[in-house]
Amino acid sequence: MKKLIFIISIVAVISITFSCSKSEDNNPVPNLAGTPGPKFLAVKSVITSSCALSGCHIAPSNMGGVNFETNANIVAHGAQIKDKAVDDGTMPPGIPLSASDKAKITDWMNAGGRLTD
Repeated sequence: MKKLIFIISIVAVISITFSCSKSEDNNPVPNLAGTPGPKFLAVKSVITSSCALSGCHIAPSNMGGVNFETNANIVAHGAQIKDKAVDDGTMPPGIPLSASDKAKITDWMNAGGRLTD
């Protein structure tokens, strides 16, 4: 009986350890291996000129907790960028993106929203 309790205890500890070690991240760090592709670079240009500005999505303000100063952050927030800038049209505030800039974001996301495209 003691062996059975011991075995059950070990299984329970192992199960708890592995179930607690998984982390759920809604914005995992993307794989940034490779050279930036033309679709990404077009979007980065839009982000740099319209979003990564003083008081917006750059340090120290990082509005909404989002910083677009790195390629990794742009890729990690690709769906959010499309949602806010293209679908909702709420970003950037006050001056909506041109149809051309919205198309660049849409094309990039349709291609997978990766660094390399």
